[in-house]
Amino acid sequence: MFIVFIFTFPLPIILALLFNELRSKKFKTFVQTISYMPHFISSVVVAGIVVTMLSPSAGIVNQIIEKLGFEKIYFLAKPQYFRTIYITMNAWTSIGFSSIIYTSAICAIDETLYEAVMIDSATRFQRIWHITIPGIISTVAIMLITKVGNILTVGADTIILLYQPITYETADVIATYNLRVGLQSANPQYSSTTAIGLLNSVISLLLVMGANYVSKKTTESSLF
Repeated sequence: MFIVFIFTFPLPIILALLFNELRSKKFKTFVQTISYMPHFISSVVVAGIVVTMLSPSAGIVNQIIEKLGFEKIYFLAKPQYFRTIYITMNAWTSIGFSSIIYTSAICAIDETLYEAVMIDSATRFQRIWHITIPGIISTVAIMLITKVGNILTVGADTIILLYQPITYETADVIATYNLRVGLQSANPQYSSTTAIGLLNSVISLLLVMGANYVSKKTTESSLF
């Protein structure tokens, strides 16, 4: 869960910064549209695409591996590959749409600031570092607070579509574990799942409050 957060949270920010540096409006619109599209594809369809691509019999990935002279790999049956597969899929479907907020924040930055540093011959990297990033830092802080609160509720629906008993050791998150123990087991443990759900909510609340406190002290931006 924390791994997914660490890898996926900065990506929309980076993408928004890259979009801002594109000078061709037509190309920028085209690239943004392409990056937004995966968000509107059903998670069931996305999972199906992943399963098909990684299939050991007809998947394009294994076909390439076989062409290179290596043995085919059943990726979804290998626990060590599951996190990489899930993070990649999650990033592909969410990065573009999540960048909209940061792109909007960048558009709100005063253009005269860029004109001033260009007069001083500032490089593109210097403009990003000294104007763009400080200009969106409050937005980043607010988004960080909201994302921290959702760390423990990582997309269980997608995981359920991909995992199998052999990958439980690396694929299981709190929500999927609760589902298996509370509803799918031969002896449902409703009391245990209720306790786990309550603990999950309490931890999420504490994480939000902690992130909000740190954000208020460091960036002077907070939810409450």
